[in-house]
Parts: sequence; C-alpha cells; structure tokens
Amino acid sequence: MRVNGTAAAARIVERARRDRRGALVFTIGTGCCESTAPFLYENFWPGPDSEQVGEVAGIPVFAPAYLRALYPADDGVTVDVEEGSMAESMSIETEYGCRFILRDPHGVPIDHQDQVVCDVPESVSALRSRGRQDLPEALRGVRMR
Repeated sequence: MRVNGTAAAARIVERARRDRRGALVFTIGTGCCESTAPFLYENFWPGPDSEQVGEVAGIPVFAPAYLRALYPADDGVTVDVEEGSMAESMSIETEYGCRFILRDPHGVPIDHQDQVVCDVPESVSALRSRGRQDLPEALRGVRMR
C-alpha cells in the first residue's frame, strides 16, 4: 500500500503543525464509523499491527494489516481534503472546517465507490411525513439524568 497527499491536504497539515505542539500522525482504518477515513492526530500511537505506508507533508501515514492487504504492492490512495464537509470527528482538520478523505488513483473518493442506489417507494420510506409523534404513555413521565 502506498499513500500520498494532495497539495490541499499538505496545506492543512502545515496549518495543524503550526497550531499544535505534539507529534502529528495520520492513521487510516482505525475509525469506528469511518473505517477507511484518514485521521490526523496529535501524540497518537497507531497500534501494534500498523505500519507506515506513506506521508503527507512530512507527516507519517500508518495503516493496519487488514487495510494494507486490500492494497497490495504499490496500489495507492491519496489523502485529499473536502472543504465544508463537517462530520463529527476527533481528527484535527475538522477544526478548520474541512475533512480529510481518501481518493483512489483516478481521483474518486473511496467512500463513493460501490454505492448502491435504490428507489424506495414513498409508502415504505422512513423519510415520509408521519405527522405529530407522541411518546408512548409509559415514557411520558420518565425523567432522564
């Protein structure tokens, strides 16, 4: 597996380097909800099965064995930036109003590959209007602390 970064990603890394005091490191494949998203952390230990697979603006990028196996030899991905893409994350770049993403060698975001699109009829859609929703009687008096 080989990972590199775009000029836009390098600019965000440089900004984080100026704003932070600790050692920066990228890790890929360690997120609970975004398992292939690149995360930029400060003073982070990547884990025992992680190996360096590249760098972005001089910051090492680590990936665990299971992810490296998906990209044999020199198959690579690129760390890029999406502006204004705000997801909840502990990755440093979200402080700057952007999000790191992975792109395949053709520039397609990794998380947009193999998307399944389906047409769900309005009658079964969870997005349809259901009118006013009331709590069940048993939950109306419950207090949460």
